[in-house]
Amino acid sequence: MTTAAPSGGGPLRGVRVIELGQYISGPYAAKLLADLGAEVIKVESPEGDPMRRWEGHGAMSPQFAAYNRSKSGVVLDLKTTAGLEALLALAETADVLIDNFRPGVSSRLGFGPEALRARNPRLISCAITGFGPSGPYASRPAYDTVISAVGGMYSQIVPADTLRPLGPAFSDLLSGMSAAQAVLAAMHARESSGVGEHIEVSMVGALMDFLTEGASTYLEAGHVAGPDSRPRRAQAYACSGSDGLAFVIHMSVPEKFWTGLLAVLERPDLADDPRFSSRESRVANYDALDAELKTITATKPREHWLRLLDQHDIPHGPLNSVADLFDDPQIAHMGLVGSVVAPDGTEVRVPLPSTRFERSGGPALTHAPVLGADNAQLVGATLAAAKEQSE
Repeated sequence: MTTAAPSGGGPLRGVRVIELGQYISGPYAAKLLADLGAEVIKVESPEGDPMRRWEGHGAMSPQFAAYNRSKSGVVLDLKTTAGLEALLALAETADVLIDNFRPGVSSRLGFGPEALRARNPRLISCAITGFGPSGPYASRPAYDTVISAVGGMYSQIVPADTLRPLGPAFSDLLSGMSAAQAVLAAMHARESSGVGEHIEVSMVGALMDFLTEGASTYLEAGHVAGPDSRPRRAQAYACSGSDGLAFVIHMSVPEKFWTGLLAVLERPDLADDPRFSSRESRVANYDALDAELKTITATKPREHWLRLLDQHDIPHGPLNSVADLFDDPQIAHMGLVGSVVAPDGTEVRVPLPSTRFERSGGPALTHAPVLGADNAQLVGATLAAAKEQSE
């Protein structure tokens, strides 16, 4: 089911955000604010955000569109006097400025925190970097694979015998979320102080914050978590039916889920097996129980098991692919898919924001902008005046 995007403006209606972002972390942070109703002006170089041409696409890859919807688009050459002046003039009208350049780049180009504060004391500036503003790694190029390795994420999801980067861009997305959260906190603080502040968000720090259980457990007890640590403790399993369709079971701590599962499997004898007779023994013998479950569930189709698991109130669910996700009846019921009109006039299905606000609603979503789409409206006069002064 396709649902119209919720309207009403959103809780951040009237907030102006300038984004100087490339690839994922900065654009995603600004996209999250746009989903809450903020006006986001994406400032790009004349060449544009490299994500536009991702995987051989022209000027509008689906990856770029995903992270840059509901934004205006401006092109400025920040290495020129006119381009810098246009940016600083925009900053005078803004509440927030987000960038994800390497440390020192914004100051070198003339729009570091001090320069911005001089033009707009209320402005909140947020810099997203790989390893923070200083230190032995600070100047390194910061891409997700590197940060996910250094920040401990891959040690939690990549088995030792695989050694291959896996999954989505964890550090990009988590640092974008951290940046959006920090911006909202700074906006709240500004209500009483009357002035903005500068925020530093590091991708590696966002990962460590996300991995708080593993990090804290090591610091307190010396336990080094690995890929199966959490599933083992949580008693979480993945199985397949006879039709090859996968599903998951999460028994957690309550004993009722284990006894219910035995009824589903029609294997009451497993309760007397010393390997599985208590939660502690099931944790210790996780691999053996995993093998038993896989053998049993392979005898009947997935739907058979999902029906029985539901009847016995055992935490479970189908292991959906992204394609399966949009056919899932719960996702359809929640209205999490909408549509926007692309620059070429075609209608494109998009995932909708997951949050719902009773009073303020949400913004009407729009497609990502073509390169420089809003130059004339937003910076045309400033650029023309700056060029005249320089001639």
